[in-house]
Amino acid sequence: MKPRHMCVRNLVAVSAFAYLHIAVSHAQDWPVWRGPSLDGHAPANAAATVPVEWSEKQNVLWRSAVPGKGHATPIVVGGSVFLVTCEEQSKTVSLLKYNSADGTPVGRVVLHRGVVPPSYLHKKNTCASGTPSSDGKVIYIVVQVGDAIHASAVSVQGQLLWQRVVAPYHAGNGWFGYGASPLLVGKVLVIPVETDNSEGGLFALSKIDGRPMWRAQRPQETGYSSPVLVEIAGRPQILISGGYRIASYQPQDGRLLWQVEATSRTTCGTMVWKNNMIFASGGFPEAGTYGVRVDEQGAKVVWQNRVKCYEQSMLVAGEYLYGFADNGIAYCWRCADGQEMWRQRLGGPVSASPLLVGDRIYASNERGVTFVFRASPSKFELLAKNVLGNSSFASPIYADGKLILRHASSASGVRQEFLVAITPIKR
Repeated sequence: MKPRHMCVRNLVAVSAFAYLHIAVSHAQDWPVWRGPSLDGHAPANAAATVPVEWSEKQNVLWRSAVPGKGHATPIVVGGSVFLVTCEEQSKTVSLLKYNSADGTPVGRVVLHRGVVPPSYLHKKNTCASGTPSSDGKVIYIVVQVGDAIHASAVSVQGQLLWQRVVAPYHAGNGWFGYGASPLLVGKVLVIPVETDNSEGGLFALSKIDGRPMWRAQRPQETGYSSPVLVEIAGRPQILISGGYRIASYQPQDGRLLWQVEATSRTTCGTMVWKNNMIFASGGFPEAGTYGVRVDEQGAKVVWQNRVKCYEQSMLVAGEYLYGFADNGIAYCWRCADGQEMWRQRLGGPVSASPLLVGDRIYASNERGVTFVFRASPSKFELLAKNVLGNSSFASPIYADGKLILRHASSASGVRQEFLVAITPIKR
């Protein structure tokens, strides 16, 4: 018999999630894209339980097979891991649920049937790339099905509560396919639909029943960034980049607060911030990373460079901004003025966003390698280079004392995705 922590489990389909009662702490969930603080930061005590090094045979608590394909990052709610996947053979998009303690598959809810990837879907995208969001009771999922964006609400027990078409989504010039993650703001779910026609925008739906609450106009440009809620310049604001600008919207009604010319036509990453500074990177067709100062009167670009952190988001630690660029070079800049503190070639390409655990940054590339390096401006210090499988697009997350990774392996000649929990194993 294989050791429990190395066991690969087959997913058993069930019509709804069973109730699960396990003796673990639920205080450290990872319920939304980029975590509970929306900035890719693990809780302060996480460093004590997350190892620096791991491998196929070292520090793997459990490993579970994932059917189908998806680049959506997992979330963790109440001791359960949730993730979205698309299965080509059955033409379905489903929400899967696993026991966070041991990786046991608990069940699935099939959200959409007859799903066929659009002809323009980029080879680095999937029909399940947007990360779900949860308020602890309900899981909210947004995906593209055909020529429209659909939103669904599923209880943590597995009951489909509502579904709604958010907006049309037609193919245009240079399209990648949908991949943004929804943002929970109070009683609404904010969904970006960035298109090169007048049908797009930021759409706010009621969490209760999915009815439209408000819509904010966006530039008629293709974009893939996810919005983020921050409190800056004395008030909460929804921030999003793309369309050659960074824009801020009022959470209550979507009213435009301010916008500033910055970034490129198309961006994918989620913005990060420090005090009164916000940061965004892109993109297509031009590359660039921008530092923008915000005050009560509006915003102003105070520094920029030509570094391209396109699909992935960046990370702020202390007074410094860290980026893992598309070309596999890691950077550290001073937040206030963009002064480059160091750069180091690690290896790309890169799609996943980095995670901060204590004073360590965990950053994965598309080849299944997760680099661990010190979040320090004084010098670059590589702590470890860890390999699982040979494909990694989802971002690493922290929850319930574990690092959780979604990756794929083609070692057998057939691509297979896995969820893996990393934690120190006592021998």
